[in-house]
Amino acid sequence: MEMQLNVKKLKQLRESKAWSQSQLADVAGISLRTVQRIEKSGVASPESVMSICSAYDIQTSDIIEKEEIPIDMAPTFLSAVRYKVDHVNIKATLVSFFVAFIIAFILTV
Repeated sequence: MEMQLNVKKLKQLRESKAWSQSQLADVAGISLRTVQRIEKSGVASPESVMSICSAYDIQTSDIIEKEEIPIDMAPTFLSAVRYKVDHVNIKATLVSFFVAFIIAFILTV
């Protein structure tokens, strides 16, 4: 599962230590290409996030991009459901449904 990181915060942390991307890669124990990709896209695996956080001695919550809820969203039940449906993880939902289906099938046999 990929994590979305705050790219500006990542670059600020690296520059505050006066590290190049190559130095960060060495300290974190990840490849230079991985550091470049993360700083460009902001997307990283949990393992890479943990390695980078270890190199900076910070918590993962310090660099994870916080998802902001739109302010213009009306505080109604229907708008909350629409927001959740728009941001649902389709793979996780399908896997959960499949597992629930298999369990129900086994229990009825």
